[in-house]
Amino acid sequence: MDEIANPQRYLERMSKPLQEKLRIAHFIPRGTKTVLDVGCADGTVTLALAEMFPSINFVGIDLSNEFIEIAKKKAVGKPNVTFENVFLRERLANSQRFDVVLFCSVLHEFFSYGEGTSTVVKALADAHEMMKPEGTLIIRDMILYDYMNQSDLWLSTIEKKIKNKVELTDLITDFEKYFGQIVSTKQLNHFLLKYMYEDNWQREGKENYVPVSFEQYDRVLKLLGMKEQYRESYTIPYLIELWRKDFGLTDEELACFRSTGIIVAQKE
Repeated sequence: MDEIANPQRYLERMSKPLQEKLRIAHFIPRGTKTVLDVGCADGTVTLALAEMFPSINFVGIDLSNEFIEIAKKKAVGKPNVTFENVFLRERLANSQRFDVVLFCSVLHEFFSYGEGTSTVVKALADAHEMMKPEGTLIIRDMILYDYMNQSDLWLSTIEKKIKNKVELTDLITDFEKYFGQIVSTKQLNHFLLKYMYEDNWQREGKENYVPVSFEQYDRVLKLLGMKEQYRESYTIPYLIELWRKDFGLTDEELACFRSTGIIVAQKE
């Protein structure tokens, strides 16, 4: 994984939409006793969930030892949460199995810093293996639909509004170098999800935020023998207002973009 230019700023950004991320709490089933939070960073989400569910034992794992050390300090005095600096695959050697495995805003990083789609598939397969019978998988990430790969007639109008921002010229050039010319709704949506991270652009610019579509997740989960229980695609209100302010996008134009997807599936 590329080095994070400003780890503290990165963690602040990751924890900022905490309340929105905690929507995932609604999908933790009654009777849950154990939850594995994969890619927990400094444990902000894990600790918030542990406070909400004091009867559940949470384990947060992350490959960054620096982040895990921060998480451990924050977890002092909280008996129902522990943190480990370990890769997901390495965790398979531990015989512990979980009622819930959670991937919160992290699977796109598995794709970007691993071997692409195969790494995401392996992560989901490992999660499946670490779940108890009838366990629950919760994915929250930036997920779009395949149909957004198509070009639309109105796309040029929105693209002009964005490219009129001269200060974004270098970022757009970089983005198109990594992901190709902006010719589809998906590519434009992808750019809108990352242009505001200029302070860490060397890392964020080439990170694929939307590598796996809802349709692709469907196929992987079916192969694993998992049954999808819930799906949601929406846009965080903060981003709607940001795009409206920065580019003057209309309500009709804003309705074409998404920021977040949630998938909940059960092991059969």
